[in-house]
Amino acid sequence: MKKLIILLMVLLLVVPLAYAGANELTIGDSVQLRVTLQSQDPDPVEPGQIIIVKFKIENEGKQSNDDTFVRIVPKFPFSIYGDDIEKNIGKLRATSTGADAEIVEFKLKVADGAVEEETELELQIQIGTGLFNFDDDNFLINIQTHDAVLDITSITSEPKQIAPGEAGEVTIMVKNLADSLLKDIKFKLDFDDDDLPLAPYQSSSERRVAQLQSGYQNSLKFKMIADPEASPGLYKVPVTITYNDEKGTSYSVSDILAVTVGEIPKLKAYIKKSDVLQSKKEGKITLEIANTGSSDVKFLEMTLLPSEDYQLVSTTDYYYFGDVDSDDTESEEIDVYINKRVKNFKLPIMLKYTDANNKPFQQQFDLEMNLYSASQLKKFGVLETSNSLSYLLFIILIVVSIILYRSYKKDPEAFSRKWKKRLSFLKRRRKSK
Repeated sequence: MKKLIILLMVLLLVVPLAYAGANELTIGDSVQLRVTLQSQDPDPVEPGQIIIVKFKIENEGKQSNDDTFVRIVPKFPFSIYGDDIEKNIGKLRATSTGADAEIVEFKLKVADGAVEEETELELQIQIGTGLFNFDDDNFLINIQTHDAVLDITSITSEPKQIAPGEAGEVTIMVKNLADSLLKDIKFKLDFDDDDLPLAPYQSSSERRVAQLQSGYQNSLKFKMIADPEASPGLYKVPVTITYNDEKGTSYSVSDILAVTVGEIPKLKAYIKKSDVLQSKKEGKITLEIANTGSSDVKFLEMTLLPSEDYQLVSTTDYYYFGDVDSDDTESEEIDVYINKRVKNFKLPIMLKYTDANNKPFQQQFDLEMNLYSASQLKKFGVLETSNSLSYLLFIILIVVSIILYRSYKKDPEAFSRKWKKRLSFLKRRRKSK
């Protein structure tokens, strides 16, 4: 009997009734404690954010004899942030409930690596020598990543520009940035705008992913075709993304998918005409640039590059053409001297321009032209045969004829004897050979 009395006295001195995990405590016949998590701000809180938690401390019994200390037990993912880990709210007044209750506030930081879930926040209350722990899921903090947990990490198009009348494939890469599974992911492209020259091709405008684990990514492919009459440009296709998280919460995100319509320009450069067809000659060469594609070209400029085949006689090696429409040409005349021993003339040029979507391009061309000898050009009728030698021989023949005639008229017999001797001499000489 004495042992029982001693045991009861010890229990009355420590805590008549207290157990870990309860948010309602009766201490002897005086304090009747009730602790409630009044609010968290923000709710839910994201990993890495600061959160303010408020606890409501009520006493439905008599006034406490000792001061009351409320203490946060910092465990991952929570840590105290710019605040005291312990608050002294003094003696609890009798029947301090409702509006008369004590409100205790703590400022905490949620770790960046916190998992998306309801996470327990541990609390301690000390009254005198009594220490009471709340660590049995009494106070749960709602941690949740931002709504935009499904991220579009990349968008690629093959080809990079969809030519008018041609089809292309756009690939969207998505990644689950949440800490939990995402389900029923649906992507829907909206082609309903009459001003949008794009349409689904050999497939629908929707794609679905059943589920996507946290940290994983997946690709969704959309085939589309451009209208044959589409003007080059950047077109915006609205896309709606819907999905659910593990808790069944639905999300809807609207975004824009940018698709470029256009064709890579097709330029051809060539020598249209030349006044110089031989080496060691100077003359004019006409260069022509033709836009043979369906896309317009803007800001076209041409630079003549140096070469051992020629020397530039013109005052500049740079020419600006500007815009060149589809199925149009631009030409320029240059003056050059072709160096000696050049048989196949090459003129290197550099073209710089942008397409209709202002994408820069650069191309180098070696414009070739055959060179010919004088005899070949005469054969082709390009050069006329020179008659100056014939004229000279004819004049010499006339002069000799006049001299012989005058000699004959002066003394016919002497002229005959002289020429007979010359003829006889020539015959003897021929025989001797």
